[in-house]
Amino acid sequence: MFGKEICLLLLLLMSLLAVSTAEDRIYDGKAVPPNDLPYVVKLWIYNRDHAKNGMCTGTIISKHHVLTAAHCWPKGSYAVKINTRDNNQPVLNDGHWTIHPGYPGKYFDHDIAIITVVEPLTIPPALLGANYTHKKDDWLRVAGYGNTKYEIIDGELIQSEVSRTLMDTYVQGVALTDLEMVATELRAFYPNVNRILLHHKTGVLQGDNGGPVFAQGKDGQWYQVGVISHGGPTKNNDILAFATDVSYYCPWIEARTGGEVKCQTFEPAKIVPPF
Repeated sequence: MFGKEICLLLLLLMSLLAVSTAEDRIYDGKAVPPNDLPYVVKLWIYNRDHAKNGMCTGTIISKHHVLTAAHCWPKGSYAVKINTRDNNQPVLNDGHWTIHPGYPGKYFDHDIAIITVVEPLTIPPALLGANYTHKKDDWLRVAGYGNTKYEIIDGELIQSEVSRTLMDTYVQGVALTDLEMVATELRAFYPNVNRILLHHKTGVLQGDNGGPVFAQGKDGQWYQVGVISHGGPTKNNDILAFATDVSYYCPWIEARTGGEVKCQTFEPAKIVPPF
């Protein structure tokens, strides 16, 4: 759900970006083939009573580390279960969370976290992009295990049908620092503007949070350039989302993984969405 401040900001951004109204919305995505994006995982969060405390998406970035959003580890959380799509990779039932020290638990500043696991992950990790800059006309690929449907009843957002399989779609992304017309308003809510605005008639819903945002390199590889932070449909039936900019946090990621994870520079290719 959006807070009051975030709703006001989204309404302002919609007026500037002319976001399309959609009838369907990873809402309105496609199932990812079994051998594609194997490093995108589902995270189940549990409290001390072993009750589910939330569900998110994450990305394997080394044999010992998973990248996700800081808010995916809410107050009262105790354990995490990491599910992959590889039948040869056992489900991991524990992991140490490193939350970015700047994450305040409010307004989603520095919404990024690393899960460290003891038992090695056997799945090849995702590549992290070190140098990507976001332009208004760029298409990006997003993937997640979140809700695939929603409806608005009496002004309340109801999300349903959690996906049992990994879904993906394509959205347009722009760095908030490029939106000069709303710089003052943005800084009022987000003093550290290091995130990406994602927008299109398809998009992300609850449960996709923590999942990856990809740009494609001219080498054909997918490079993770964002971590889905928060967003979804507004009361006006538009879908907007914010993602944490991975490039900004590359030094922190490298330090917290003991140098095991290093972001890579790449030459981006222009993505043509398959729709």
